[in-house]
Amino acid sequence: MPALHPPFDRGSRFVLLLLAILMELMTTPLFAGGEQGLRVAQGLAIVVMVAALWAAGGRTASIVLFVPTILAHVLVTTWGSTPIHVTDLVLRAVFFGYTTGFILWSTLRRSEVTLDTIAGAACAYTLLAVVWANFYALLELFHPGSFNIPTSWLMGPGKDPSAGLIYFSFVTLTTVGYGDITPQWPGAAGIAMTEAIVGQLYLAITIARLVGLHASRRD
Repeated sequence: MPALHPPFDRGSRFVLLLLAILMELMTTPLFAGGEQGLRVAQGLAIVVMVAALWAAGGRTASIVLFVPTILAHVLVTTWGSTPIHVTDLVLRAVFFGYTTGFILWSTLRRSEVTLDTIAGAACAYTLLAVVWANFYALLELFHPGSFNIPTSWLMGPGKDPSAGLIYFSFVTLTTVGYGDITPQWPGAAGIAMTEAIVGQLYLAITIARLVGLHASRRD
């Protein structure tokens, strides 16, 4: 009897996760500045977390990390106390960090370059920025004023800086450096420099690995 294949392979899961992240990045800033925008951002974050769980294949470790992460995120949307907010950011950093590592490991251990491999590499790259954005949010929470964020990026009555810090994280990872959001504290600058270095090393190592796999496969 031929083996049964699921309707979506792992490559489709990676593509779905990448699309979810891009949707969050493009949609959230459109609603920045109001309570509605904050709710939209929180809802899209849940979509990304579910897509990340699916991309990780629903492994036991990912489920164990996902459940408290999604619970903390739901609680912070209804009861925004500081301890809950800190817990939410820490759990998200850990969950997305684990997912990034798993996807990268699954991608680089492949013996050939496929759409699955390319999508996985793209997902891991974008998730690096998501992980660092949570670090920035934690830093801003414990050390207010660590970043110079325009008021137009602050969301909701509580002036949540998450949208601006996600944008700053992606700009830093890609070393674009527009300069509209900048570190104002040496500790924040150090974390930003680390992200920029990791982003460049990731591209160099991953591209070298994929090119090597493709060349060996052709040989």
